[in-house]
Amino acid sequence: METDSRLCKPSGDLTIFEAAEFKEALMAVLSNDGLVCLDLSQVGRVDTASMQLLWAARKLGRLLVTGISDELQTKLNRLGFSEPLSE
Repeated sequence: METDSRLCKPSGDLTIFEAAEFKEALMAVLSNDGLVCLDLSQVGRVDTASMQLLWAARKLGRLLVTGISDELQTKLNRLGFSEPLSE
């Protein structure tokens, strides 16, 4: 998982098995002031554990999400998350 002070770019799957590492990476970038970027372009599968983390991070209002696959958007819509992940 690639991270710097304002970017989190996970790769591979984001499932319950990767959720702890993903949460740590999100918390690290969100600990900085201002807008942060989450690039999901290299992510394969996403499960509900990671979607919950995404939605919680979104509530902070400082998250720009890029690279959302059609599959992830479909899963979010099916679970009732109709608003975009980015603010």
